[in-house]
Amino acid sequence: MTNLWTVLYATLGITLTGLMLVVFKKIFQDKLNARWHYLVWLVLLVRAVLPANVRLFSTSFALNTLWMEPMKKLRGSVEMGMDSLLSAPFGMAGGDLSLLKEGAWSLTDTLFMVYGAGVALVLLYDLLIYARLRKEIRQGREGSPSLQEKIRRTAEKYHLPLQENVRVCAGIETPFLCGLFKPVLVIPESMEEFVDEKVLLHEMLHRKYKDVLVNFALHLLQALHWYNPFVYWLCRIIRNDSEALCDQRVLEKLEGEEKREYGMLLLDMADSRYASRIGTTSMANGAKNIKTRIGRIVDFGRAPKGATFAAACITVLLSLASVSFAYEPKYFDTSGVETKEELELLLEDARYFNVTSPEMAISILYEAISERDLGKLALTVPQDEFEAYKAWALGEYVDDDLDGARLAYGTKADYKYRFYDRMRYEAVYFFDRQVDGTVTGALHMVDETDAHLEDVPVTERIQYFRVFEENKGNWSVELLGEEHWLFDVDDPNYIHKKLREKMEQGQYTVQGDWKMADAVYCEEWGVGFSGWDMFSFMNQGEALQFNESLTPMATHGAYLEYTGTALKEEGQVLVIFICPADKTKEELWDGNSFHRDFSIGSSGSSSDGFEWTVLETGQDWDGVISARGDKNCENLEEAFRMLSEPYEVRIYSRGGQLLETFPLKGGALYE
Repeated sequence: MTNLWTVLYATLGITLTGLMLVVFKKIFQDKLNARWHYLVWLVLLVRAVLPANVRLFSTSFALNTLWMEPMKKLRGSVEMGMDSLLSAPFGMAGGDLSLLKEGAWSLTDTLFMVYGAGVALVLLYDLLIYARLRKEIRQGREGSPSLQEKIRRTAEKYHLPLQENVRVCAGIETPFLCGLFKPVLVIPESMEEFVDEKVLLHEMLHRKYKDVLVNFALHLLQALHWYNPFVYWLCRIIRNDSEALCDQRVLEKLEGEEKREYGMLLLDMADSRYASRIGTTSMANGAKNIKTRIGRIVDFGRAPKGATFAAACITVLLSLASVSFAYEPKYFDTSGVETKEELELLLEDARYFNVTSPEMAISILYEAISERDLGKLALTVPQDEFEAYKAWALGEYVDDDLDGARLAYGTKADYKYRFYDRMRYEAVYFFDRQVDGTVTGALHMVDETDAHLEDVPVTERIQYFRVFEENKGNWSVELLGEEHWLFDVDDPNYIHKKLREKMEQGQYTVQGDWKMADAVYCEEWGVGFSGWDMFSFMNQGEALQFNESLTPMATHGAYLEYTGTALKEEGQVLVIFICPADKTKEELWDGNSFHRDFSIGSSGSSSDGFEWTVLETGQDWDGVISARGDKNCENLEEAFRMLSEPYEVRIYSRGGQLLETFPLKGGALYE
């Protein structure tokens, strides 16, 4: 827990999960044995130790949906007006800042420090109590030979480890076990000579099953939630269920009349005073609790057929509901918007949607622009631009235009966030990835409606963007501007176009009769709904998930211009490879089935990251060679790492003679 909000999230999780389990236990009170009454608390244990910002998996019945949305909205409304050191307005993670940041502490920071101080004080109190108890035990004396012999016979009779560390102390009323690694069995001085064998068995079974560890864990839970009385109540129930389970284990070892005698022993202890102390277990735990344990003894062995199986199934479901996470939704439904008021509410909800990765932000940006969806686009807007975006989006809204939150027609206002009619997604380019994960890139879109018509201008657009982590665990997209131009059949490739521009701006190298401009970048063709394919209707749960993974290509691109005359005058067939610098000629040529007879105008590629093309020079040749080499990668990090691999362009004659080699310098495609 790193700030006030994760503390509140955790305590709500514990409280509601515990309440759910109490109701479950009440319903099945007389249908489950003590073992199942105790085991269901494993659900609470998992809920308690699982960090608030960790997702094991998502389900539609995740328990935390009961409190996650209200918590996010409360956090946003409170933190938006503060400059907290430890908290950010959105997401459950902490702020970007450390305790060393200059500035005043906010109210939520102060409250979190009060919480931390409370935890420290409770733990210190428990530590002092435990130290005092251990001192009292050390002041006691060793058990008498007759007591030691009774303990030995009990351990031998019930096949339990011998309890060697035994102390007899004055001033206590009931036996108990103390300590985890070398537990001490403490016997009241008044019971030393006539302590019942079944009482010893009870404490020995506590030792065998490490129940003292549960006691330590419960005290730690109480310390972490010292402000929540419900947690203290839950811990008392768990302790009693632990004792009841130990009772059942005793009964499983006893026979006949011994079982009734054990019940009478519990009744005799009903009036004994015993305060639960850290690091101990005790057979006596108060009259009310002993009454419950007697009821479990009465029910021992009487659970109806099938009750255990039903309890197991329900416990699994409760576990799934408790530890699965709809903590941050993977999809944002905008289809239900019908009025401007509903759109405004949707936009406000978008403030609290956590975009958990740059890949997810890019997927949302693509979907929003390609679908002209006001709601989805709002998910990516930086917080300092959100109010302006909201005003623009509401101004764009017209009842007749809207299908859900989607605009049926292009935008009217001149604003950086806008949509275009009839635009088809072409690709996403990534130009740079910084150490902190910030990514700059561009969406490439083409007018698809008119692309097949003759003599109709076709527009291409590039929307530049920067994806950055605005708050810890929450990514936003800053739009950096756009470019557009009419489609040119002689210059149809965006990369070709940008490299030619670099050449025109003088950003090239000269080698002999050649000039070359080159750049490295990553390219993604499959952004969008994750899990989408022609059978996606069979798995709509996946089809409606924002994509959180990208498999881009690491690409080296080169643009060469021939400034000499020999190749144009003579006319040759050239085989051009763009490839990793460590590739040998044999790897390039022998791996190609057409290496003995390259056809003019043919081209190909290899999964090893090289591509080739064949062209004929002559009087009609424009002197331009455009080449690119791609390597498929598993993610953006790997793709950008692959861009550092040395690449080169090689020009061979058709007969295989190496004519030129151009080492690529790399560099940015867009700055």
